[in-house]
Amino acid sequence: MKLTSRPYIKGIASLFFILGGIFLHPLCYSENIPSNIKVIIPFAPGGPTDVMGRIIADSLQKNLKSTVITENRPGANGVVAVNTLKQGAVDGSNLLFVSSGMITFNPLIDPSLSYDPQKDLVPIICVAQTEIGLIVANNVVANQLTDFIRLAKSSTPPLSLGSAGIGNILHAYIELLKNSANVNFIHVPYKGASPSLADVMGGQISGMFIAVSIAQPAIQAGKVKLIATIGKRSAMFPDVATITEQGFPGVEMIPWFGIMGPRGMSQETINMIANGILQSSQTDDFKKKLVAAGFSPFVITGNKFSQMIKDESSTWSNLISSKKINFQ
Repeated sequence: MKLTSRPYIKGIASLFFILGGIFLHPLCYSENIPSNIKVIIPFAPGGPTDVMGRIIADSLQKNLKSTVITENRPGANGVVAVNTLKQGAVDGSNLLFVSSGMITFNPLIDPSLSYDPQKDLVPIICVAQTEIGLIVANNVVANQLTDFIRLAKSSTPPLSLGSAGIGNILHAYIELLKNSANVNFIHVPYKGASPSLADVMGGQISGMFIAVSIAQPAIQAGKVKLIATIGKRSAMFPDVATITEQGFPGVEMIPWFGIMGPRGMSQETINMIANGILQSSQTDDFKKKLVAAGFSPFVITGNKFSQMIKDESSTWSNLISSKKINFQ
């Protein structure tokens, strides 16, 4: 009996050890998750980007069992929001909803920014992209990009393209198209995309780059014409070819959105926050909410996300310097 009881006792001890580990693991996991999390949104309440930030916050609250609130801190191309983040803790209780423009573009054209994405922020998860298209007014005699470029080259004065403001990424697309097509446009900056869209519909300006979801009602109502898209074809208007497909390469980077944290977060915390969003991002409900808000799911984490940021920053930097693009 003694010979057979020892393995039996060892087996029982091992079983309790394993079961203890199983029951203790969730407890340890939860202790490392902040009970209160704030997601800082650098955009005004009510817009599509604000809606997406809240969708992400809801997924964190559901999956991490923490209390998650959102705080809108718009202003200065994201500076206000980043500064708010930098003043908070680095334990995962302060997160930042970001656009690609804030991370890979704005720092290149505004050296006075009070933050450095590479030094101050840590990538956690990219969640979505937004489709960008080039729309033109109905009084513009062009139904595709090649016709529009041909018209622009023969127009005096030059055709006018609006944007959401000087230095905005929609402005950048105008400069890239000018260089790719070797044509001049008059840039007309507005305080936001909506007033610019209104003037395209009214025929006061020739066209603009805009999120397809925002322009969709006007396109479908025949108030403007969608003549090209950036990077990939739109799921809403799949028959419209991209700028590259129409013979003008170099205007291909699609805006993305995601969550970042303050530099100093532990890798364990980064992984837990990412996993909290990943759990929801795979569900049909999450995807439907993103699409309804005007975005397409595009989920990457870890090294892939970090590398994408580096590659995109390098591409923008090379384009701006080599083409001597001026955002004044």
